[in-house]
Amino acid sequence: MEWRVEEIEQAGHRLAGYADREVVELDEVSRVIGELRSWADPFALASWVEQEAEILNHGARISGVFDSTAECDPSMILSVLGYSYAIGVFSSEDIARNSRANNAFNALAGGKFLFRQELTVFRRRNRALLTELVARVFVRAVCEWYGLGRTEVAPYLDSYLRRLAIERLDIARHLDAVDEC
Repeated sequence: MEWRVEEIEQAGHRLAGYADREVVELDEVSRVIGELRSWADPFALASWVEQEAEILNHGARISGVFDSTAECDPSMILSVLGYSYAIGVFSSEDIARNSRANNAFNALAGGKFLFRQELTVFRRRNRALLTELVARVFVRAVCEWYGLGRTEVAPYLDSYLRRLAIERLDIARHLDAVDEC
């Protein structure tokens, strides 16, 4: 059986087709991403984030995006923020609190206590990298949910998941701005 995602137009709605021509609306994809926290094992999700971050970290180090003099490991902060935004935790204050109290967050943070200010500064300086990480995690989650291979995700679905990632970073930016007031 051939697995693939393809775009199907039906009554003005964009749909994702998969498996044996079963059809899933983008609303369903949004629901899967929105409920990621409830269906994905936290440590499996953390592992996905770390794997995707490692791929991105290699390129970031080569291009000089990361500050080599930073006190905290930038790849660790990237993973913690990517995980947080993927599961819907947006406020840097909440993320810092979770790095102390939540086992999956703590594992990603390497047992270090993170501070709101360093998370906010990192998000501002590395927005594009964070967006890419969260989008890649969303693609991986959709692939896991629907049993797809990474290369089987249609370009329009990839774009849709990137927009969802951008929305999450926008929420984080907004909440951090409110926290600073």
